[in-house]
Amino acid sequence: MPIKINKRRKSPTKKRGQTSAQVKTSFEGGVRIVVVAFVVGAGLFMLTLGVEKIGTLPVFEVKEIQWIGLKHLTEKKMGERFQSVLGKNLFKVDIAAIQERLLAHQWIKEATVKKRFPNRILIVVIERKPASVEYEKGTLMGEMVNFTTAPYLVDQEGITLQQGGPFPAKLPRLININPENYADGLALGTLAQNRPGVFIDLSDPKNLQVYFITPEEKMQTGLLHLGADRHAEKWLQFLEIETDLAERGLSSWELDLRISGMAVLKASEPGRSPNTLYF
Repeated sequence: MPIKINKRRKSPTKKRGQTSAQVKTSFEGGVRIVVVAFVVGAGLFMLTLGVEKIGTLPVFEVKEIQWIGLKHLTEKKMGERFQSVLGKNLFKVDIAAIQERLLAHQWIKEATVKKRFPNRILIVVIERKPASVEYEKGTLMGEMVNFTTAPYLVDQEGITLQQGGPFPAKLPRLININPENYADGLALGTLAQNRPGVFIDLSDPKNLQVYFITPEEKMQTGLLHLGADRHAEKWLQFLEIETDLAERGLSSWELDLRISGMAVLKASEPGRSPNTLYF
């Protein structure tokens, strides 16, 4: 009777130079990687399902927008702009889009938007502050000043906030704002605060001019030339001369302070021809 000899199978993973222990370790490592990958994949899948489930829970629906920093703007008006956010799931609210819309508003200089779980949005804003009132000058018809449009409220950076009025009397009245000398106009306007008849013309960067206009009739009574620099110093010089102008009872005058150490006055006195004075 023939004797059957069982041949020992060779391990397909065993390579020349490897021991049986090394082959076993390699196999177990591969299995471990597969198991970890399966667990991670299953976890991500469950997490995705969880987020989608959370996205439908009523507890995370936005119930309130809380505002901080509003002064000129009102919660009612701003709330109407963002009415569509209410009722949305807080996880799905686009914070960046809200901030972009806020910064597009002319009154808002800075804005921060935060989610406050479970159902609130917090918005902190810094509003722009009015710094001047701008007028657009039309033609001068004799002594009558013709402004072509209603005045504009402007901030420190020259951003227009709104058109119309009335605006605070203490704000500088500027004509034809020019970026080149807007800061000079604001500085001079601070010195001339609470004088509603003073209008600072910025049309020519080389010659800042000041119109003295009666508020009601819009009649020009005086014109002051201050040149391109040293405006504060020249304004103080004008204040010393202004008393003399009032005592003379001039119907209209034009004072030029562009030449250092000299004042040139062209004036009209009642019943007399216009004349020029140097002092």
